Amino acid sequence: MTYNSRSQRVRSDYILPLNQSKDSRKKEKPVACFSSMDAKTGSPLTRREFAVVLSGAAVAARTVDGKGRGESKRRVYLVPNFHPASCGWLTTFSKERMYCANSYLNQLDRVRDDPNYEFAMSEVNNIIAIMDFQPQRISELKERIRQKRVELVNAYFLESTINLSGGEALMRLGVEGLRWYGQVFGLEPRFSWNIDTCGAHEQMPQIATELGLKAFVYTRKNPTGKTIFWSVSPDGSKILTLCPGHYAEASEIFKTKQPLTAAQLEDLGKLFDGKEAITPAQAPILVLAGSGDYSLAPVLKSYPTQFLKQWKQAQTGRRIGFSTLGKYFDAIEPHITSGEIQIPTFSGGTDYSFDAFWIENPRVKTLYRRNEQALQATEILATAASLKADHAYPVDDLYRAWILMCLNMDRNTLWGSAGGMVFVDPKSWDVQDRFDWVERTTAKAAQSAGRALLGSGSSFGTINPLNWTRTDPAVLHLPAGMSIEGAGCEAMPGGAVLCELEMGPVRASAWSLSSHSPRSPESIALPHTIETDHYSVRIDARTGAIVSLKWKPGNREILSAPANVIVAERPAHTRPNASPGDFMPARPERTRLTDSNAKASAIDVVRGPVATTVTVSGTFYGGGTIRRTMHFYHRHPRIDLETELNDIPNFTVVVAEFPLAEEIADVRRGIPFGFSHSRKKGIVPAIRWIDYELSNGGGFAILDRGCTGRELDGRIPIIYLLNAEDKYYGYPNPWLSGKGRDVLQYSLIAHPEAWADARIPQRAWEYNCAPIELSNCASHSLPSFVETSANLILEALRREDDHLEMRLVESVGAGGTARIKLNLPHESAALSDALGRTKSVLKKGPEYVFAVRPQQIVTLRFKAASSLPIPPPVKTWNHFVPKDKLSALHAYNSHLIGHPPSGG
Repeated sequence: MTYNSRSQRVRSDYILPLNQSKDSRKKEKPVACFSSMDAKTGSPLTRREFAVVLSGAAVAARTVDGKGRGESKRRVYLVPNFHPASCGWLTTFSKERMYCANSYLNQLDRVRDDPNYEFAMSEVNNIIAIMDFQPQRISELKERIRQKRVELVNAYFLESTINLSGGEALMRLGVEGLRWYGQVFGLEPRFSWNIDTCGAHEQMPQIATELGLKAFVYTRKNPTGKTIFWSVSPDGSKILTLCPGHYAEASEIFKTKQPLTAAQLEDLGKLFDGKEAITPAQAPILVLAGSGDYSLAPVLKSYPTQFLKQWKQAQTGRRIGFSTLGKYFDAIEPHITSGEIQIPTFSGGTDYSFDAFWIENPRVKTLYRRNEQALQATEILATAASLKADHAYPVDDLYRAWILMCLNMDRNTLWGSAGGMVFVDPKSWDVQDRFDWVERTTAKAAQSAGRALLGSGSSFGTINPLNWTRTDPAVLHLPAGMSIEGAGCEAMPGGAVLCELEMGPVRASAWSLSSHSPRSPESIALPHTIETDHYSVRIDARTGAIVSLKWKPGNREILSAPANVIVAERPAHTRPNASPGDFMPARPERTRLTDSNAKASAIDVVRGPVATTVTVSGTFYGGGTIRRTMHFYHRHPRIDLETELNDIPNFTVVVAEFPLAEEIADVRRGIPFGFSHSRKKGIVPAIRWIDYELSNGGGFAILDRGCTGRELDGRIPIIYLLNAEDKYYGYPNPWLSGKGRDVLQYSLIAHPEAWADARIPQRAWEYNCAPIELSNCASHSLPSFVETSANLILEALRREDDHLEMRLVESVGAGGTARIKLNLPHESAALSDALGRTKSVLKKGPEYVFAVRPQQIVTLRFKAASSLPIPPPVKTWNHFVPKDKLSALHAYNSHLIGHPPSGG
C-alpha cells in the first residue's frame, strides 16, 4: 500500500505561531513543538507541508503557559487511543484479537488519509494480531512511528490490572514489554500506561522508575485534583503522573456522522474550559480522546481536518490539535523540571472503584497466584542447578511461561469479569489453556533441575525457594505407606501427608524415608477448648463457629462474637444498568440474607500428631451444602481454613467475618512488592495478606491464596469468598457463577507481638509457596544457595544473558542494612534497575552489604562465567495453542471491528 505522497507526510511535531504572517513564515525556521527535532530525525517541512499544518495539525505551547500569541486560553492536546480488553472480554481470545487488530488498522488508515490525525497504540498482543492478519501493514506502522504520528505508548506487554498479581509478575510485564519492543521495533516506550486501572497502589512509582519510565498515566481516583503531579513510593521513588480525566473524552468528535454544529462545538469548549482549573498553571491541557471503549477513528471521514477548520473558524481563543502522549510530555517536562510549572506531590495509594473486580472469580485469581509462585520458585531452582550441577537452564521455556502469565494478567481476565468463553472455550485458546501450559512447563523444569541437584536415590527431596528457614506444616506426596524419618507425619484424606519439617533458606534438602506409615488422626469428641502452643480456641458445638480465640501467653481474647461465620448477602439497592459483576456496594449497603449460624451443623473432629482438624457440615443459602474445615496446628501459629460452597444462587455475595474484641489501630495489606499502610474504606484488594493492628498491641492477620477482596466493617474484618453471577453482560460464565462446587482457602494468624515481629508477609509467602517436592533422590542435602538478612523477601533469582538477576524487597517498611550471601558461582555484583542498568558496583562477595530504604525493590546483577542465549521474541502463539484450536486462532474476519456485542 502506498502512503508516501508528500501531501500526506506531515511532520506534526512542527508548528507555526497562530498569528505568524506568510512573509515571516518564509524567513523563519519551523518551530519545534511537541518534541525537539534535528537533522537526524527528518528534514524541515516544505512550503506545502506548512500549509497543511496550518489547517490544524497537533499543536503545543511555545510559551510555558500553553498559549500562543492571539490565544486567550491554554492549548489542548487531544490524544486518541483504542482501549479494549485485548485477551477477551465479551468474546473469545480468537475473536477479540480480530476486533483489536481491525480497530487499530482503522486508526492507522486515518493517519494515512488525514495529515492531522495521530494516536497512541498499546499492547504487544495487538501488534502480534496485526502481524498475523495484515503483516503488510507492519512496515507502514513502523514508518508512522518514525514520523511520530503513531506512538507505542505503553511499556508493558499489555494493559494489565496492577492490583491483583504479585510484584515480580508486574515487573516482568514491564521488562518483557520493553524487551519485545526493543527487539522488534528498536525502541523503548516511555510510559506506564495504566488508563483503565481502578485504583493505584503505592509501589507503582517505584516499579515504573525501576523500569526507566518517564511518566505514570491513569484516569480514575485522582488523589490530588490536578491533572499533573508527582507520585511517590514508600522508598522515596517518584515519577511524573498524568491523571487527566476519562480515557475517552471529546467523544462527539469520534461519534458524529455529520459535521458538529455550533452548539456541539460550544459544548466541547465547555469540556476544555472545565480542564483549566484542574490543570496546573502554565501547563497546556491534556485530553485522552475517543468515543469510549474500543474507540475507532472519527466516523466522519473528513475529520479531524474538517473539525479543526470548524474549530478555528469558531474563534474560541483556544488552539487544539491531535497528538501523541509523548509530544505532550515533551512540552511540559522541561518546565516542570525547571520549576516553571508547579505541581503537587502525592504519597500513598489511591481509593478504588469497580469494587466487584476485587471479590469475584476466585478460581482465576487462585490459579494465577499458584502459577506465578511456581514459576518464581522454578526459576530459582533452575538457576541453582545450572550453576551447581551443569544443568541446562531452560531459557526459552521460562521466558514463554512469563509471556503467558502476562496474557493472563490482562485486566478482565484477572479481574475475573468477562464472558465464560474467555476462561474456557472448546474452540478458542483460553485462560485455562494458558495456565495449563505454564503449570506443565514449570513442573517439568522444576523436576529436571531438582534431579540434577540432588541426584537419584531412595530419599525424598524438598526445595524451599524462600529466603528464610520455614517450619510451617507442609502437605507432601510421599510414597504410599511411608513417612519421613524423625518428623511428625500425619495422614491426610486422598493420600497426602502433613509433615513438620525445618527447611533452610533457598535450600535443597533430602529426607530419609521410614517404612512406618504416617499416623492417621483419631476421631475425638469436640473439646471444650483446643489448646496449641500459640493459642487456645473454642468452637460452638451447634454452629461450628469460632467463639473464642486467645493467644498465648496472656490469655487475651481476640474475638467479640462468633467468627468464621459464612454470610450470604445481596446489595440493598442497585444502580440502573450497574452490573454486579462490575460494581458491588460496601457491606453497610447490602442486605444480610442468612449465615452459617442460622442452622445447626454436623461437626467432626480428628486429632493427629500435627493438627486438630474440625470439619463442619450443613446447608446454606439456596439449599446447597456448606463444608468448613479448620486446621489447628499444635506447634505453628497459623490456622488454615477451607470453606466449600455448593450451588449458591445468582446475585449472592458470600463472605467470612471475624468480629474483633478491640479497636483497630492500623491496617496493613499486601500489595505488589510490599504493603499499604492505610485504612481505606470499602472493598480493597489484598495480595496474600492483610493485618489488623489492635489498639492494645498485637494483631490479627488474614492470609489468602486467591480470595483477594477485603473489607473492614467497623471492628469486623471480612474476607470475600464469592460474588455469584451466573452471567456477565449476558454471557454465561461458570467460573463466575455460584453453581456447582467452589472451594475457598484462607488462613488466620493471631499474634501478640507486632506484625513485623510476627513476620506476617513471610507467613503469607509460606502459605502461598509450597516447597517443591522430589521423589527418589539421593540422601545428601545441599547448603543454602542464598542467605539474606531478615528484612528482605526474595522475589526472583534467574539467569539472563551473562549474569544472574536477583530481585528482593525490603519487607517491614523501615530503612536499614541489607545483607545477601550468594552461594552460587559468580564473578562480581552490582545494584541495578529492573533493566540491568548499573546503579553501583558492590564490593567483592560472596556476602554483600548495602543500605535499603523502606519497601525498596532491590535488583542485583551477578556476573556469571558463561552466557546464555537471549530468547527470541514471541511473535506467534502457535507454539502454545492446542492443535484443535489453531484454526480459530488464525480465522480472520475483517468486519469484526469496534466494540464486541453484549450477550442476550
